[in-house]
Amino acid sequence: MHAVLGWLRRTPFALAMMAATVAVHLVAVGVFGRLPRHLAAEFGFQAADLLGGRWWNAFTTLFLSTSTASMVLGLAVLCLVLGLAEFTVGTLRAAGLFLATQLSAVVLYSVLLGVGGAAGIDFPAGMEQATLLGPFAASAGALLVASPAISVLWRRRVRVLVLATALMLSVYVGHAQHTFILLAAVAGLLLGMALVKPVGHGMVGRSTSREVRTNLAMVVAVFAVGPLAATLAHVPEGPLAVLRLWITNQDTDLPPVPSHCTADQVADVCDRVVHNVGFMQTGSHLLALVPMVLLLVCAEGLRRGNRLALWAAVYLHLVIAVVSAFYFQVFAGVGLALRRGHRRLSIDESVWELLPVVLVPALIALALVVFRRHFRVDPDPALRRRSLVYLPVILLVFVALYTAAWLAEGNLEDNPLGLVALIAGIPRIVLPYPFPFSYSASVYPHGVFSELLFSFGGPALWLVSALGILAVFLSRHLGASGTDRNRAQALVAQGGDSLSWMTLWQNNRYWFSAVAPVGVAYQVHNGVAVTVGGPIGSQALAAEAVDGFLDYCAEESLTPCFYSVNSLPAELLESRGFKGVEVAAETLLDIRTMEFKGKDWQNVRTALNKADKLGVSCVWSRYGELTTSQRTQLNEISEDWVSGQALPELGFTLGGVEELKDPQVQLCLAVDADGKVHAATSWLPVHDGGEVVSWTLDFMRRNSGAFNGVMEYLVAQAVRHFAPTVEYISLSGSPLAGSAELEGTLGRILALLARTLEPVYGFASLANFKQRFKPRHRPLFLMYQDPLSLPAIGRAVGEAYMPNMSVRSLARVLRKP
Repeated sequence: MHAVLGWLRRTPFALAMMAATVAVHLVAVGVFGRLPRHLAAEFGFQAADLLGGRWWNAFTTLFLSTSTASMVLGLAVLCLVLGLAEFTVGTLRAAGLFLATQLSAVVLYSVLLGVGGAAGIDFPAGMEQATLLGPFAASAGALLVASPAISVLWRRRVRVLVLATALMLSVYVGHAQHTFILLAAVAGLLLGMALVKPVGHGMVGRSTSREVRTNLAMVVAVFAVGPLAATLAHVPEGPLAVLRLWITNQDTDLPPVPSHCTADQVADVCDRVVHNVGFMQTGSHLLALVPMVLLLVCAEGLRRGNRLALWAAVYLHLVIAVVSAFYFQVFAGVGLALRRGHRRLSIDESVWELLPVVLVPALIALALVVFRRHFRVDPDPALRRRSLVYLPVILLVFVALYTAAWLAEGNLEDNPLGLVALIAGIPRIVLPYPFPFSYSASVYPHGVFSELLFSFGGPALWLVSALGILAVFLSRHLGASGTDRNRAQALVAQGGDSLSWMTLWQNNRYWFSAVAPVGVAYQVHNGVAVTVGGPIGSQALAAEAVDGFLDYCAEESLTPCFYSVNSLPAELLESRGFKGVEVAAETLLDIRTMEFKGKDWQNVRTALNKADKLGVSCVWSRYGELTTSQRTQLNEISEDWVSGQALPELGFTLGGVEELKDPQVQLCLAVDADGKVHAATSWLPVHDGGEVVSWTLDFMRRNSGAFNGVMEYLVAQAVRHFAPTVEYISLSGSPLAGSAELEGTLGRILALLARTLEPVYGFASLANFKQRFKPRHRPLFLMYQDPLSLPAIGRAVGEAYMPNMSVRSLARVLRKP
């Protein structure tokens, strides 16, 4: 609500325009009426008004709407588009730019028609007499005028989205209003370059790979819905409007269906109806949407930098271009498709008509090929191989099912074509292609199940296939090789922070510098690269590691997130434009000065004394040195603890039993005289220059029947054990324990995650436990670059800690009070 109120306070001009639009509409139209023709002619803008002396119509038309639906759409555009422009450059400048853009678009529109008429250009019918109503063009133009004042990141996105949408509507729908919007957008772009001082390094700057992919994905997605927009429009006139036939799947000249028309009649009208009977079903229209759905799937893969999605999008655009040229050119020449009124197009005329149909998808494919170096993400090879198997299997199963239904319902005996009808009907079912052949009536089956499969089987088949393809595009080739892990281990021995040993765990990937002995360990979740602490290797070269990893993330279309880093990398990132929030406070114990004397240490002394009375001793060992009984008990303790939780064991910066098996990890077990293991802790080494300089607490498990204070006992024993060799040890930071105090979007996301996990894992309780040892604290930060990526970062952190979370497990947690 605070954000909404802030938006309203900073957009008074947009609000005033919205109020005026509503008032004018209610007075002139009413609630559900339509704008009278005489009012549209009197106050709306037409091309002749500028030269005819009615220049004020260019501004009065801003408040007019043809219908209530048009008014609602205009209000949305004013609120969002004009409001963003006003929010960016201020009220007075936004008002001036809004009116200036409208006037510029009016002039350009009038000049275009004048020059086109003089040059003999055949514009779509009605452009000269069209009445241009509403604030759409002026709002789009005002936003592009203000775009230089927007940050570089959003400047490109706004421009690409506005221009691509306006161009798509112009070439697919082709109404005068859409041409007017496109001219306003172009005028706004030029005015912005001339009048508005840009932020950043200039008007045109080098774009990162991530932005190239994002912009190309937007272009592909916008033009993918073009045929649907042309289908929904009333009498589309754009040069690509002919592609609506892929969706309508019927002759555009088809007259009304006579009530007496039957399949036995051979009259021209009835013949054409019968030949379209299969296409007239709802399922055929859904099947015709398949190219759009596949292109939208490819657009999402492009946004994520998937290399396979790139070549799939190139292939689809080329197929659309070639098949469109074949279909419309061939059938236009023989008189079966593509008519203009009652005049058949000649071959030469149809070539010019179809040139845009081929050129637009070909240009998009060419752009994708030109920028192919920005797509470097390979999908999961196992998922890709499975998809290559199950997609053909699904097709074969469907064909077999349709064949069985076709035969069982007597189509073989009733159809004069016999099996030919079955074979010819299968392509009609599975291919989104408007077959205009004369045998179309014969291939249409009879029977409940065969008709159902004929009409809706294709859309269902392609929907399943599209979901499978999307899963492949969203996947990534994960996992580090043994060579990478050995290299990472060598860097960890040279230096790192308290979490550096965790970088050697499973599910981590590595980036290594090509010029310096440093690297970064990270995990990829939801397109976010979440680091495991800071750089590993020589900490004197941390700056090189930070810069190199940021460049790598940009190339791989990953959002960088440095998680649980200390002040050194945090300061380096802050100087590079990152922002940070403190997600935990690492607890450090200066163990050489700790004596456990005085009232403050009463709880620790009590735990030590209780252990002596119970005959519990401390056993230091490596996992490989444990007895079979101790290993068994350790696994039992861990299994018992996990089984009592609503969620599976966490990962990421919290180790489990598998992480204990590393020979460099020290284990501390509380074992009584009977050999019973009451609790266990693990300690990870921290290196600097090849030497161990500290140890970090990781694994903490206790037997359900262990005595109270057993964990205090083990930590106290660790203080005594490590004091001769190191100056301090780390109890690590409690994950998400400080999230309740965080502010902003990320704070709310992490706080929600902390509240969800607190009843299960008790991070806050763990933090309170560590305070009993009077530690000093070192803040740990989460560093991020783009505030808009905070939701994805929050989700990525959650997925990193809960990699194996199921829907059922999540439901159990959410049901907890």
